[in-house]
Amino acid sequence: MIFVKKRLLGLIGLGLGVLSSCQNGKVQEPATGDSTSTKTDSGQVALADAGLLGSDTGIVVVEMNRKTTQLLGFWQQMPLSGVKEAIKTNAQLIVNRIVKDKYKMEGGLTVLYKEFPSAGSLDVFVGIPVMPRKEAKMPPLTDGFVIETVEAGSYVKATVNAEPGATLKSWEAFDKWMKSFAPNNGSASGKYPFFEYFQDSRNAEMTTTVGQAVLIMKKP
Repeated sequence: MIFVKKRLLGLIGLGLGVLSSCQNGKVQEPATGDSTSTKTDSGQVALADAGLLGSDTGIVVVEMNRKTTQLLGFWQQMPLSGVKEAIKTNAQLIVNRIVKDKYKMEGGLTVLYKEFPSAGSLDVFVGIPVMPRKEAKMPPLTDGFVIETVEAGSYVKATVNAEPGATLKSWEAFDKWMKSFAPNNGSASGKYPFFEYFQDSRNAEMTTTVGQAVLIMKKP
């Protein structure tokens, strides 16, 4: 159990480290989908990921298939700008609940939106992908915790430069890109779910930490 706790706390610490680096570091060059270089052209990305749909300044778009995912966390109402603080407030609470109820962690902190992100108040879910241990039943949920299910299907992923709580312009650019890519489908918005997670990248000299957001929505 001590090992499990240390492993979980280490993973969540990495996620919080992303928040810290986003807050303290300055982005000097636009980043793309390559985790080791912010100067990756579309040809290199195509070799690395066959689902590449295309790229533009500051955005790389990939089609992907996802399996059904269950996330343990909280729904709250807030402006998008409040997401960073919500992550800081809830991350440790979620990890503690995962340890207490003996869930298996299946991924990092994820932010889920009921509607396409926009200005104003939003229904926001902050959680972590989980699954129960083998031969274990889902324990009863209390204290505001819920299990949210993201169904399997075809999704579209955009990798952009953005900090937690500052992804609105990136979502708008993602939607605009989808309209130009498949104009007959109209806007990509309106198709729940919309979710995002965050990661670090480094420039070619490995000297600058760049906050990257991965935005995902259902394929139109």
